[in-house]
Amino acid sequence: MKWPALIGMVALGLVSWAGFRLWVPPEVVQPIQFPHKTHIELNLECTSCHERAEKGSVAGRPPTALCLSCHSAGEGTGEIKKVQAYEKGGEIPWRRVWRLPDHIFFPHRTHVVVAKLKCQTCHGPMETLVKPPARPLKTLSMEDCIGCHEKAGASAEKVAARARGPASGIRPLSTDCNSCHR
Repeated sequence: MKWPALIGMVALGLVSWAGFRLWVPPEVVQPIQFPHKTHIELNLECTSCHERAEKGSVAGRPPTALCLSCHSAGEGTGEIKKVQAYEKGGEIPWRRVWRLPDHIFFPHRTHVVVAKLKCQTCHGPMETLVKPPARPLKTLSMEDCIGCHEKAGASAEKVAARARGPASGIRPLSTDCNSCHR
């Protein structure tokens, strides 16, 4: 192999690597290394901390006061001491990890309360983590959402077909573009 060809291949490799690094989203580092696993083992539900998931369109970040309702008393160590440091000074500056495009409307309440989906369906196995994820555990595509709606819609149709009268409370799931794209 001649030197110019080798130099060209190395240059192409470096340019490709640099281009790839520009497109990879940066890893998110949280101010508190929150152990989801520990809290789930204490029989807390996702919605125990992400209360807004049952009430609105976003799950939201847990307020510091909620963390301090369990972790304010006594001498804390490690991450608990970091939480306690926010007792007098406002909210923990959690950094957002999951983000859908701005033109997508995803109402958490509808999916969590009405459809009774587990959070892991979209977020992945958060209950196994001993520290916050640096990136989303699952990457969702439009096909994932439509597939879920079609699958659930087919189940609702079967239930309605078995019922003697009109099925009350069974609403067809929309795959209309305007339902999510706003």
